[in-house]
Amino acid sequence: MAISRISTKELDQISEVGCALVSSCLDAPTLNEIGDLLDAGHAGVRNLLDVPAIRRLASSSAVRSLIEPLLGSNCFAVRGILFNKGDGANWKVAWHQDCVIAVVQRKELLGWGPWSIKAGVHHVRPSSELMSRMLAVRFHLDDCGNDNGPLRVVPGSHRRGFLSDSQIQEWPKDNAITCTARRGDAILMRPLLLHGSSAAKVPHSRRVLHLEIAADELPAGVNWRDRV
Repeated sequence: MAISRISTKELDQISEVGCALVSSCLDAPTLNEIGDLLDAGHAGVRNLLDVPAIRRLASSSAVRSLIEPLLGSNCFAVRGILFNKGDGANWKVAWHQDCVIAVVQRKELLGWGPWSIKAGVHHVRPSSELMSRMLAVRFHLDDCGNDNGPLRVVPGSHRRGFLSDSQIQEWPKDNAITCTARRGDAILMRPLLLHGSSAAKVPHSRRVLHLEIAADELPAGVNWRDRV
């Protein structure tokens, strides 16, 4: 398993832009192992931290070396999801922020909500402060070029907290950045960064293992669904 140290430049990009590309984070054996577990025929799979190999990856030195400079040594993975665009599942993702977390149980807390259930798991929008301290790590299991519906982000939008639907629609997108990646690369992204993607022009498997990392425990009575 490859270990990529995050550079000062990349740390600055995550602070200013809201994301950064780190090249060659996973080696071929790891990519093959993870890829064999994640069927390219599925557009999305939740609760991947239930899979032992994904749990090992999430706590590995390859991942820790990327996230600890940003979140500290006590951070932990809290969610794993597969995203894929291919011949059977090719869609446009509207501009949005990632605003929810997965927890064990529902408990009414001031300022938290709405609540929902996805794949049998309670999800809630917590405080914007908690979300602003989280990090998403998107490992690319396949190449993703300009024609394959790559991630697009609006630089600096992560610093404004939660945005309303009207604010998202009205936010200028002229300076949006297209985030292409090669197999084995990782994109580190703040969840509140405004992002989306177009449908692929040339659909083929574009598997992304999306891990969400937190540095904070939750208020009393609420527990992370996963903590790796």
